[in-house]
Amino acid sequence: MKNNIFTLTVLGLSSVFASNASAVSYVSSNAATKTATLTVDASQGTAGGGLNFNGAVKGAKSFTVPAGWNVVLNFKNMGALAHSAAVVKGSTPPLNVTAKELAFPGAETKMVMQGLAMNAADSVKFKATTAGTYLIVCGVPGHALGGQYLGLKVVAGAKAASYQ
Repeated sequence: MKNNIFTLTVLGLSSVFASNASAVSYVSSNAATKTATLTVDASQGTAGGGLNFNGAVKGAKSFTVPAGWNVVLNFKNMGALAHSAAVVKGSTPPLNVTAKELAFPGAETKMVMQGLAMNAADSVKFKATTAGTYLIVCGVPGHALGGQYLGLKVVAGAKAASYQ
């Protein structure tokens, strides 16, 4: 009987841990307000030597948002180095993030070139007005070229935001 209780306890704990591990969500949608909320955590883990967003490097993960929706991008720097986030045009990270590279007005964290310190956060709001392919990059010089970026697809006709 003791072995059965132990087995059930271990199985119960493993299912709790498994459900917590899959509970991480980086995106939510509100169709009524046409708002997508994206979470971008810089330096989440060691992938890319810490030059990652949400643990992904070199655009391996991507957000999709419906064209015309409002976007709230919640950014947090979890790493020791300074990091930032900016939505830029195209599918290749720029050498430097300047106003001409920005895809949408207001689509960058404060101190985009200098970056925010460890545990600092910022929330930016912009409207995804034009369908297309974009990148969310770290604006600190060299970081995006080192692989610190995610994809962002703005899709006409999409019904909800997603992350994959």
